[in-house]
Amino acid sequence: ATATVGSPPLWAKNISGKGVGIAIVDTGIDPHPDLTQPTNRIVAFKDFVDGNTEPYDDNGHGTHCAGDAAGNGSASGGKYRGPAFEANLIGVKVLNKMGAGRLSDLIAGVEWCINQRVKYNIRVLSMSLGTPAARGDDPLVRVIKEAWASGIAVVAAAGNEGPEAGTISSPGIVQEIITVGASDDRNTEDRTDDTVAQFSSRGPTPEGVTKPDLVSPGVNIVSLRVKGSYLDKLSTDNRVDPYYTSMSGTSMATPIVAGIVAQLLQQKPTLDPDEVKAVLVNSADSLGEDENAEGAGLVNALAASERLVQVDSKER
Repeated sequence: ATATVGSPPLWAKNISGKGVGIAIVDTGIDPHPDLTQPTNRIVAFKDFVDGNTEPYDDNGHGTHCAGDAAGNGSASGGKYRGPAFEANLIGVKVLNKMGAGRLSDLIAGVEWCINQRVKYNIRVLSMSLGTPAARGDDPLVRVIKEAWASGIAVVAAAGNEGPEAGTISSPGIVQEIITVGASDDRNTEDRTDDTVAQFSSRGPTPEGVTKPDLVSPGVNIVSLRVKGSYLDKLSTDNRVDPYYTSMSGTSMATPIVAGIVAQLLQQKPTLDPDEVKAVLVNSADSLGEDENAEGAGLVNALAASERLVQVDSKER
């Protein structure tokens, strides 16, 4: 998946998300070797469910997402590596062992990220979760807009309620943010055979906004396994080896994009969230599907990076 989205050519230029903080608002983060070796990149952990201070993930979902964005592949000889494999991670646990949680904890988690953004250089918020979308302004939408306005690029999952129209979940409905649908890369690096995954939620939002903004691989994505976690016990067939497991969903597509955002922010730290979104949208490749299924198309990290270089040369 990382090769499909064009991240490896940036690694050759040492663009790996180094120094950029990605907050994973989810079920927690397990101290997996791909996140803690050779150096521990889990720089902060906040638990709104049980109040624990040490990183853990009793569900497994959040850790898989952390690996999708920033796993370094240390347990696989570099085979399973996220786009931003040198980025720092901030674990914000707002969902319980079953992967469910309270809206109040989710809102508190985002507020915490806003308040801690300078301390941990939180530039990206990856949210692979959602609630059914309601029309109008709600507290979750408000705090997401506040995070965006504070300079944090919010990347949220479209949802897995497709292929019906009007199925984007909140906070993916927020117009400003980067909402990610899932593509099926058919287990090849070749982008020409990619399609939008059937399960990927479709727009428009209740306000009539076209969503998602783009798509990213989200079918059979191999990432970090948390042995003995809820999902690990539930989905034994998905296990790849002691360190990795496979999952599908816009939950996986979203942190891949968050990792690409971290790459772009390392390349040009002065980018604000609106500029990040514009670069990603304008460099994506259409898969020839409806815009409420694919948005601008399949994310392209290499094209986005080259676009930044072109903009820089014009500014000079």
